Amino acid sequence: MSRYNNQSFASRPEEVVGRVATSRAGRDAGTVYLIVGTAGRQAVLVADGRRRGVANPKRKNLKHLRLGPPVPGVADRLASGQALRDEEVREALRGMEAAGE
Repeated sequence: MSRYNNQSFASRPEEVVGRVATSRAGRDAGTVYLIVGTAGRQAVLVADGRRRGVANPKRKNLKHLRLGPPVPGVADRLASGQALRDEEVREALRGMEAAGE
C-alpha cells in the first residue's frame, strides 16, 4: 500500500488540500490533479490548470483518487485562503513530475 493511504483521510478531507492526486476511476483515469478544495466529507475539488482550472474545479470522490505528496508552498497558500492561478497549478504539477513523485 502507498504511504499516502486514502483511508486515513476519509474523515478529514481538509487535510488533503494542496496534495497531488491521480485519478484512479472514471474517464479521466490517470490524470494528475492538484487538490484545491473540499466538497463534503468524501469529496474534494481538483484542478489541473488546463482542462480543469481553479475557477471550475472537478468534484472527485476521495476513493477515486490515489493521493501523492503535498506541494510545498501551495498547500500553505490554500490553507490560508489565498487564491491560486491556473499557471501556478500547472507549474506545481510540472515540478512534482520533474521531482519524480
